[in-house]
Amino acid sequence: MAKSVLIVEDESLLRRTLASALREAGFEAVTAQSAEEAERHLFPVPAVDLVVMDNRLPAEDGVSVLRRLREGQVKCPVILMTAYDQAEVRREAQNLADCYMVKPFDLQRMLSEIERLLGRNGN
Repeated sequence: MAKSVLIVEDESLLRRTLASALREAGFEAVTAQSAEEAERHLFPVPAVDLVVMDNRLPAEDGVSVLRRLREGQVKCPVILMTAYDQAEVRREAQNLADCYMVKPFDLQRMLSEIERLLGRNGN
């Protein structure tokens, strides 16, 4: 069974691009446009194997969602991405997320990080 990745991104072009690349790489891609929509896939128990989440989302930031995940002892790996590389966000991401990526990022690097976090070796 394919590993599932939740993409939480409000920019539709990036969300669709990531989903397409993940499907081509053999993953199941699930998408959400907001923190509220993402939480339906994450609480009380994650329905996905990994989360790729933007920090700047409508109504709530990704760090807040990530903080609730970790407070709830959810061990699902999370890649936090942002176009606004701020020291405070970077510090929180280093403590809470499994990977922190600044946009624009190399798509192959993102796929490599996902494979690393899910224990896939690309075979």
